[in-house]
Amino acid sequence: YENFDFEVPVGGGVSDCYTRVMLKVEELRQSLRILQQCLDNMPEGPFKADHPLTTPPPKERTLQHIETLITHFLQVSWGPVMPAQESFQMVEATKGINSYYLTSDGSTMSYRTRVRTPSFAHLQQIPSAIRGSLVSDLIVYLGSIDFVMSDVDR
Repeated sequence: YENFDFEVPVGGGVSDCYTRVMLKVEELRQSLRILQQCLDNMPEGPFKADHPLTTPPPKERTLQHIETLITHFLQVSWGPVMPAQESFQMVEATKGINSYYLTSDGSTMSYRTRVRTPSFAHLQQIPSAIRGSLVSDLIVYLGSIDFVMSDVDR
């Protein structure tokens, strides 16, 4: 982010539904501002990685060379071989931080995969935030917090 000019939207100490929605609108504006700077400063040339284990080859190459076609088939069918170890990574997402925990036994499939999305944590705030309010306020409140119901389904 140090290469981009943008402002971090803040709510000014108010945490009502209107302020949360207006913060989202301002976050959208700032995101568009960052995207425009990315497009303006994007260098010429290919934008896709050329790593043989992670990126499929161009379609024209798979149709001309049998070795490339076989490699492509194996990558798509089985995927890359993961070393036998554990890995934990966090990735910034649209609604917060997604975390991924993988345990591999050395094959092409993970032994255990755990994905944690921020939506479940966002719903945990509802009882304390809505206490003492009307039931009709709950609908407005649910519309103003960031959650995706399919992320919450465990």
